[in-house]
Parts: sequence; C-alpha cells; structure tokens
Amino acid sequence: MNDLVIPEEEFTERVNRLQSVFANKELDAVLVFSTESEPAGVRYFSDYWPSFETAGVLVPKTGKPILLIGPESMTFAKGRSKIDNIVRMKDFRESSMPDYPGAKLVDWRELFSDFKVKKLGVAGWHMLPHSIFRNMAETLGNNNISDADEIVRKVTLKKSQAELQCLREAARISELGFKSVLENIKPGMTEAHLAGIATGAMMENGAESTGYPVWCCSGQNSTQAISRPTLRQVKEGEIIHFSVGAKVSGYSASIGRPVVLGKCPDETLKFLQVGLDAENMTIDLMRGGTQACGVAKKVHEFITDKGYGKAILYGPAHGCGQMECEFPFLETSSKFILEPGMVFMVDIFLAQSDMGFRWEDGVIITDGKAEELSNYKREINII
Repeated sequence: MNDLVIPEEEFTERVNRLQSVFANKELDAVLVFSTESEPAGVRYFSDYWPSFETAGVLVPKTGKPILLIGPESMTFAKGRSKIDNIVRMKDFRESSMPDYPGAKLVDWRELFSDFKVKKLGVAGWHMLPHSIFRNMAETLGNNNISDADEIVRKVTLKKSQAELQCLREAARISELGFKSVLENIKPGMTEAHLAGIATGAMMENGAESTGYPVWCCSGQNSTQAISRPTLRQVKEGEIIHFSVGAKVSGYSASIGRPVVLGKCPDETLKFLQVGLDAENMTIDLMRGGTQACGVAKKVHEFITDKGYGKAILYGPAHGCGQMECEFPFLETSSKFILEPGMVFMVDIFLAQSDMGFRWEDGVIITDGKAEELSNYKREINII
C-alpha cells in the first residue's frame, strides 16, 4: 500500500503563498476552477478531486479559503478536503443539470457579499464554462473578472520535496505497468486488453488512479498523438506504442515506449532510433539555467537533419505535476529559463503517414544533469 501523502501544513502554506502573490494586485480573491478531467488546481489547494461535478477553491486576499462544490458531493468532500469551509453551489452541478428543488444552495451574490469580493481573478480561465462566468458577472460585472492563471502558476511551478517524492513513486509504478505489458504481450491481444494489463499492475502496486487514460496504439493507430485504446488486435512487424502513467497522491507520471513484435522492418528501426536518440539528447540538455527554446531548437534540428522534420508535432517536453501534461510546454518559441525544482515530461512524439511512436520519461531539473524519474526499457524493444 502506498502511504505517500502531501502534509496537511503544506496545503496551508500553498494558500499563504498564493495570497502573497496577489497581495499587491487589484483583486479581492482568486477562484481556482477545476473539472473531473482537469482537477489539478482544486486538488492542489484542497486535496479534493471532483467526480461528475466541477469544483472551485475561493482564496480571499486574507483569511481562510473556501471549497466550492456541487450539490451532491458534501460527504465526499468532507472525507477528502483539507479545507474545512465547504459550500455547495448549483453552478458546480453535473452536466445533466438537475434542479435540486428545496436544496439550500449558495449563489454568487451571497458568496461574494459574505467575502467582500468585488474584483475576482480566475485560474482555470480557459476551462471555466460561459454559464458560470455569466452568473458571476451578474454580480461583479464582466470587467471585474480576470484571468489569474499566471498568478497561480507562480505558486505551482516549482515542486516541493513532498511533491517530488510523489512524482518519483508515480514514475516507479508507471514502469511496473509497462513491465507487466512486456511480460504478457503477444500477437492477437487487443489494445484495450493491453491497456488493462498496465492499469491493473499500477493499481496493484499502489497507484490511486491512472494519471490519464492509458494508451496502447498499434499499426495505423500509432500515428495518434492523443488517443484511446481500441479493440484492434496487435500484430507482428508494426509499431505498438504505449503511454502508461500512474497517479500517486494527486501527482501523475508517465512512461512512453514503442514495441515491435517479431521482425522489425529496417525503416521502422531507423525511425525508432532517431526518436530514442532525440529523447536522450533532450534529457542531457535540460539543465538549470538553460533557456527552454534553445533545448527545443537543438532537438528539432537533430530530428530534421536525420530526415524526419515533418514527423514533429510538438515538444520536445512539457511540464508535469498533478497533471501528466501541464504548463509550461518546452517549445522553440519558449522564453523561460529552466530552474531547479521544475519537473517535465520529456515527450518525443513523431509520426509519419503510416506509423508513429512516443518516447517519454520524467525529469527533475537540477543545477547539473536532470534527475531522471524513469528509464526502464528506454531502448529499442523488439520482442
């Protein structure tokens, strides 16, 4: 059983740091909004992860935060939340839109009046439904609600030692998920079956959940950068790529590996090797004090020089934390500097018209060579 947790005092410290970041800004509060599929913001400040419904954490300029939940989740929230003050709101109900006649639910006018909010920042800005924005604006006015994602990122960007330990454990369990696949895979198995094997192994070894829906993408499906497993049967001689990730105490890691069963065609082998070399190159370049765009340019130049420039879709890395893929992306246009304490997934996805793959592992930025969260079977896997 996995007993890694974020200490309760760290949740209090997170709220305090957020309040210090916007102390001198013209905001009375920050609302952190999250969904079931993108729970990171709310879970970061409360440890609550909504199911079916959405949720928010209202952090006032001073004082304690409030967890905002949907009408059905009070007992669930009380069992998980590190925030004591929990308020039910109709706007956070599930998408089937029940009316809950007779239920005592707080509205925005009452909430903002109680906490003296006239100017509000919203994190999770690009996920917030227009209907919720409209209801808030009826009380505050459109011009008094603004994007606060950048404010919250100043708090979440670098990871604490407790967060890093959760990510290390999530990576270890992710490797076990892929190991189980290698021990069981054979031609004729479906993508869904193989994804289930990886998922089962991770849950058996201490994951609270998968970090995202596990992917097994074979043959033509291997060209899909974002995917879901199907009932297609895997075959010999084709790329079968796996993206396997575990979640531990809210923190998600991933391992990405291509596999070929039987004889591997020469052109496929050459393509896979370029991707593997690109991942190893990216890991070596990602050191504290390095400008992110410089890393991306060197890696993409390498891939292009090998004749696969048109296979590049993004990357070669992205942030990692509570979400396996989170801000910031490391791209040729990135201006930021890599700093110790940042965590990234090195993610080399390349695809041609008929085949593709992903090589992926997490790294923690240090003053020297990055700490690798995973490296199991980071090699050409022909079975």
